[in-house]
Amino acid sequence: MKESIANSYIFMIIITFIIIIMLVFLSSLAYSKAFKVKNKIIDLIEKYDDGYEPNKQTLDAQIEEVLKDIGYRMSNNHTCPTRTSKNGSALTAINTQTNYRYCIYKEVQGRGVQYYVIAYMYFDIPVINEYLEFPLSGQTKVFYETVDNHHKCNTDSDCGNLKCVDNKCI
Repeated sequence: MKESIANSYIFMIIITFIIIIMLVFLSSLAYSKAFKVKNKIIDLIEKYDDGYEPNKQTLDAQIEEVLKDIGYRMSNNHTCPTRTSKNGSALTAINTQTNYRYCIYKEVQGRGVQYYVIAYMYFDIPVINEYLEFPLSGQTKVFYETVDNHHKCNTDSDCGNLKCVDNKCI
């Protein structure tokens, strides 16, 4: 009888380790997919020199195609939460009509714009028919505005080394 109790404890320890290893494996798969999605979106935004908003329709179509190829989870009813920027102001998402769960935020920084991308890792829990999601965020490079003779300005500091005359950098 003593040996059968000892064997059941060993069996429970083995099952526990197998479950832990499976959880680590599944979480690494979810993390790598979310990381890939975030990086693909950032790469697509950085492909254009003027950022996301001037190329919104083209980028949205390209992002949808890439996420479909990756096999990212579709989500028709999602809202992106409000983020707080480095200076304390509230940022709202600028991508509103998508079939996938990701968020893009725009933050103005000096003479440029930077975009923040959030993708989500998912863990399905089949017993209760729910899923957990964890955000994974990244940021693009800063897209600087070009200064030329057609650039509108208010003060000389808006023009860098040039002078502001009649709301134009000269």
